[in-house]
Amino acid sequence: MKKIILSSIIVVFLISNVYSMDIIHPPLRKGSDLDRYAHDLIVMLLKKAGEDVNMVALKNDANQSRKVSLMKKGKLDIDWFGVDKNIEKELIPIRFPIFKGLLGHRIFITNKNFAKNEIPKIKTKEDLAKHVMLQGKGWGDVAILRAGGFKVKEVGKYETIFKWINVGREGHLFPRAVVEPYGELAARKANLTNLVIDDQTMVIYKFGMFFFVSPKNLKLANLLKENFKIAQEDGSFDSFFANSDYIKSVLKQSKMATRKYVFTIDNPNLSQETASIPSKYWLDLNHVADILK
Repeated sequence: MKKIILSSIIVVFLISNVYSMDIIHPPLRKGSDLDRYAHDLIVMLLKKAGEDVNMVALKNDANQSRKVSLMKKGKLDIDWFGVDKNIEKELIPIRFPIFKGLLGHRIFITNKNFAKNEIPKIKTKEDLAKHVMLQGKGWGDVAILRAGGFKVKEVGKYETIFKWINVGREGHLFPRAVVEPYGELAARKANLTNLVIDDQTMVIYKFGMFFFVSPKNLKLANLLKENFKIAQEDGSFDSFFANSDYIKSVLKQSKMATRKYVFTIDNPNLSQETASIPSKYWLDLNHVADILK
């Protein structure tokens, strides 16, 4: 009898391990709602596939280049990056924008004087194009904004941009994705007291964040591709997005539904495959008010 019981325990143990899928992912940054959203979306999609998921955080964080290297070696299964043609060639992109393209909805950090005296004069794309925008040196957005007809000055250090905007040096506009500027200003309000966020103007271009999967884990890549498509078709992804407290907070705080002047430009840096993603996978501004109900 003891042998039978012991054998049963071993069988149960083996079965549970066979069907438990370990996913090595980057460590979630402290306080990052974006990372938590991405993590929970992975779990949702794999559970939809009937997988028992064991999410395992990489012990040490790394920069993007290092993480791409780890993924190519199979030491990291998945990460989430802004779309990049080069990374799409090195890893397996899951071409579904996990934030519906919110990263391509750009609003402006500026200073109080510019917000009071100049922002009210901006009513057309041509009006906006008269003013210099500041961006980090080498950022992918620089080429996109310039191709869209805007003046852009590249600044060597990220922190320097806030200081220059604060005093109005060489530029008065710092375009940020709607998920970014509120936390950035909150962290600097004690020292840079002249910074504000314009709530009237927005520039939109197609720019998504994808899951990228290690080429060593084809099973994971295929499961995510298949079940992301299913989740889109049956409405469960839209429900996940719309019911996220994080997403609702971003949409409400950024006043996306009530901005007066919205200008759309092309993103020439997209791969052909990414540029061909159907419009239903991207956020429709007309639906923002419904999400916030």
